[in-house]
Amino acid sequence: MFSELTGTQLLILAQRIVPVILLGLLWSWESWAAFKPYDRQIRYRHAFHNLLLAILNALFIGLLFGTAVEFMSQWSREHDWGLLYQLPLGMFWKTTLAVVLLDVWMYCWHWLNHRIPLFWRFHRMHHSDPHMDVSTATRFHWGELTFSTLSRLALIPILGLQIWQLVVYSILVYLSTQFHHANISLGKADPVLRWLFVTPDMHKIHHSRLHREFNSNYSTVFSCWDRLAGTYQMRNHLENIEFGLSEYDEPDRQTLLGMWKTPFYPPSPQPDPQNRKRPPD
Repeated sequence: MFSELTGTQLLILAQRIVPVILLGLLWSWESWAAFKPYDRQIRYRHAFHNLLLAILNALFIGLLFGTAVEFMSQWSREHDWGLLYQLPLGMFWKTTLAVVLLDVWMYCWHWLNHRIPLFWRFHRMHHSDPHMDVSTATRFHWGELTFSTLSRLALIPILGLQIWQLVVYSILVYLSTQFHHANISLGKADPVLRWLFVTPDMHKIHHSRLHREFNSNYSTVFSCWDRLAGTYQMRNHLENIEFGLSEYDEPDRQTLLGMWKTPFYPPSPQPDPQNRKRPPD
């Protein structure tokens, strides 16, 4: 059966299977050696809401943009339109450059989601998770995913991206985001690994409630973009870190409906003794 599939079809199949396998492995790791243990019932309910949200998002984005990405990639290829088609490089180096350029764009896009009030309204749903674990990697609002997909559609003809290059990078993103959102710690290996890749300890800082911390560490796959842009930050005693946004701690705002409504109502007024400012609404 697999021998009848093209290379691109095999990559798309891997794009669907790899995240499920990794989710199971990291969930097991969290169950065995969680960095921040919490009540099992809360954990199951939390993961159920996040994963159900992810399934509904996949259906919605698939219906909305199911063929658009492939169409833009094919149009770019047929017209030799885009940066990569103009460079005298072999396919390996073009793909490597495509991955690097996409990761740079992901850094910029993430930074914009924290700086532009409209984008932050949707992105803050991801940050409102008080129990960061591997399921948090799937917790995004359909509005944010819509904006993100539209930006990628514009990027395809600019860079001259082929569909399978997008799939390769998507697999890397799934691997990276599930890994660095997981409720785990690599111990002494983390400082070594994060010289190149975004690690769980590095991304925990990004999900802190403190303004100076959640506005740092925007990288997705490669950690170097934060170092180059001056947005890299680490601290000691990560076991004391608090995840989430205090304005969204109420149980009704952690349900599926509550998460969907996050962009559409203002944060509830609460005292903020640590002056934990957030981007404007």
